[in-house]
Amino acid sequence: MLKIRSAKCPWASVGAAGALVMLVTAVHVFMVPILPSSLDFSGARRTVDHRPRNVLPGAGVVDSRLRGRFPADSYEAVTFRAAPWKAEIGRWLAGCHAESSAVNITEAIGTKRCQKDCSGNGVCNYDLGECRCFHGYAGKGCERVLKLECNLPSSPEWPVGPWIVSICPAQCDTTRTMCFCGPGTKYPDRPVAEACGFKTIVPAKPDDPKLTDWTTPDPDVFTTNSSKLGWCNVDPEDAYSSKVKFKEECHCKYDGLWGQFCETHVECICINQCSGHGHCRGGFCQCDSGYFGIDCSIPSAYSVAYEWPSWLQAPVNLPDLKNLSNIPINVNAVVEKKRPLIYVYDLPAEFDSHLLEGRHYKLECVNRIYDEKNRTIWTRQLYGAQMALYESILASPHRTLNGDEADYFYVPVLDSCLITRSDDAPHLQMPEDLRLRSYHTLEYYRKAYDHIAQRYPYWNRTSGRDHIWFFSWDEGACYAPKEIWNSMMLVHWGNTNTKHEKSTTAYWADNWDDIPLDRRGNHPCFDPRKDLVLPAWKEPNPGAIWLKLWARPRINRTTLFYFNGNLGPAYEEGRREDTYSMGIRQKLAAEFGSTPNKQGKLGRQHTANVTVTYLKSEMYYEELASSIFCGVLPGDGWSGRMEDSMLQGCIPVIIQRMEYFFRTRMCLTTTVLLSAYKKMTSPTSSESFKE
Repeated sequence: MLKIRSAKCPWASVGAAGALVMLVTAVHVFMVPILPSSLDFSGARRTVDHRPRNVLPGAGVVDSRLRGRFPADSYEAVTFRAAPWKAEIGRWLAGCHAESSAVNITEAIGTKRCQKDCSGNGVCNYDLGECRCFHGYAGKGCERVLKLECNLPSSPEWPVGPWIVSICPAQCDTTRTMCFCGPGTKYPDRPVAEACGFKTIVPAKPDDPKLTDWTTPDPDVFTTNSSKLGWCNVDPEDAYSSKVKFKEECHCKYDGLWGQFCETHVECICINQCSGHGHCRGGFCQCDSGYFGIDCSIPSAYSVAYEWPSWLQAPVNLPDLKNLSNIPINVNAVVEKKRPLIYVYDLPAEFDSHLLEGRHYKLECVNRIYDEKNRTIWTRQLYGAQMALYESILASPHRTLNGDEADYFYVPVLDSCLITRSDDAPHLQMPEDLRLRSYHTLEYYRKAYDHIAQRYPYWNRTSGRDHIWFFSWDEGACYAPKEIWNSMMLVHWGNTNTKHEKSTTAYWADNWDDIPLDRRGNHPCFDPRKDLVLPAWKEPNPGAIWLKLWARPRINRTTLFYFNGNLGPAYEEGRREDTYSMGIRQKLAAEFGSTPNKQGKLGRQHTANVTVTYLKSEMYYEELASSIFCGVLPGDGWSGRMEDSMLQGCIPVIIQRMEYFFRTRMCLTTTVLLSAYKKMTSPTSSESFKE
């Protein structure tokens, strides 16, 4: 066996999610391994122990080893950093601290080749000897080209098929279910996405919105007549100079294209942008020879034969690894690491890379895209934390390739991509999921569980207690399959409502009430003994840092209470469902609404220094920074307004429906706000409020 001693030289730093992770580290010790400081794998070698290492206080798992190492005193306390702690907690803290010293870990370097080298249509996992095929390819060697239709079955009523995001009256790319102008046009690779290819219904009134006739394709998108609203033959320069007309419903929606007419090819978004060892093809990393993993961050013996990663140091007497396929040898690297260590499963592409590569809208489920100069544009995608966290863990020095040494196991199912893409294309639909996105997502997580439980030995060692899953959507892990509930759930809403058997969302496709109990089980949505609440993704904004809006003094905060958002059916463009926001936003608006509703009425208790409005504002963050209290009210689940409030220095007022609190919430809120206002406006209030 060949062993390679590592050098302490980190790979390139990845810091896209640094602010997010810093918040997480303050809440939970587990988050130490995901600080995105480098791609250097570090860790410790020791005798393999199959007992669970992640002993969390109150989780019901006690590691007897810690009792002998950290005995309690006569007061049943364990000292950690000169302070007495309850024995259970003190042992856990002391054990984590003791395990954080640098030790050596043996990392195995993959040597198993894949069939046909994946035929150039995928990436070989050299640990398993299996291919991860690109979108639209299948087979052990990715030799089979799939035919994924863009359209649902047609009928006399629906000549092209019923509406679906991928609907296509032009040329369908059946490997990605994307629609293009196709052969015979001047710009065959220009997208014809959704409404672009169908007739537009002219509104009866000037202010009414335009509608799309999904039963009638629009032949004018293929016209060469400059007086008609064309698209596929429109020259960009002529259109920009107003020499020709074009159809405004046509957009450049697909990733990797930029400009009104998709005339500029730009960088696509991939996980960690392929770590410098591959190139991004629409969301799927096509790795350089010998590298693999979703972000091409894992070297194999075939890559180190030609190029040594910076974290490996070649010995003086090294066999010729270029002919490694003919040499029965295991290649290992001994790498210095600090615990805790986290192992990331390299799942089949259907759980991550395919969801990114097949996106029909470039902003879906990602935290960034790239402009015409390949500059990063951060998105406002609320669910972008899932991708940011994934990238950080992959780039963490606490990541290990040795599952036998790992303290935690991360299962990277991208549910934010799956849910936003549930209506994208026919091949994504599951007949058994009742057309519910919640049920659809549950089945994907269950398939991921089946895969890791059958293919890897790690799950059964602890019944999954040391495994981590991220449920980023509105109601968190409410619809997690029962098989994985022992694991740690990362969510954005710590929903501990005792009536967890009922969904709170008003959107029918996300409601999980009808999911059979034999699939979901009867678990709560959140268990504070083992689960963790993460902050939502917020667009990095250097301007807010320079302006220091969070530090604005109270004297400049003239609004007592502020809330801006959908207020329900009583207001223009409001959600029609009475159950939206569990009725909370509607109640708040009825009492304090500062913008007239459809009947022209303001809230019953409306005052000048309380803002409750549905009108979107370009000065949203400025208005938050000019307020003392800011409402954090649910929509279909958790709300990103908690982060908005804190980032602008506004005190968040959380209003949730929970038994007694719901019945008294408006009275309580009113009393608290008015009392606070009286206190702050009294002559002696300045110092006490500051405290």
